Amino acid sequence: MRIFYIILLLVVVIAVAVFAGQNSTPITVAFFGLTAHASMSVVLVITFAAGILLGMLLLLPSIWKRMRALSVQKKKTRIVERQLKEVANGTANDADNSEAPDSATGAGQTPAQASTGDTRCADSADAAARQEPQKPSKGSC
Repeated sequence: MRIFYIILLLVVVIAVAVFAGQNSTPITVAFFGLTAHASMSVVLVITFAAGILLGMLLLLPSIWKRMRALSVQKKKTRIVERQLKEVANGTANDADNSEAPDSATGAGQTPAQASTGDTRCADSADAAARQEPQKPSKGSC
């Protein structure tokens, strides 16, 4: 992708150079009583740059609003992640303190899974509690 941008930049630079060479006739520009003499290409490039700057200035309030909203969301995410980590650590400590899992259903299993001997979901629940990546399994829990 970086090469694409370099090639695009080179094409734009060459196009500007050709444009400047073909439009070098001097013109007079009048604006609010002020006059200036310059080549047509310089006047057009300055006008183009002024338009880009004006467009960027008009976008600043929108960009600022989105950045503030993103900052608030990131802060909320950090708080929730910290709370999840505390809950996971608290759950792990509670599990260490308990004597045995429920023998009727097994740890993290529904009664239907316990009766069929299906342990896939229990493994997934245990991996999620330990924050380990889950192994792909056939079917869903």
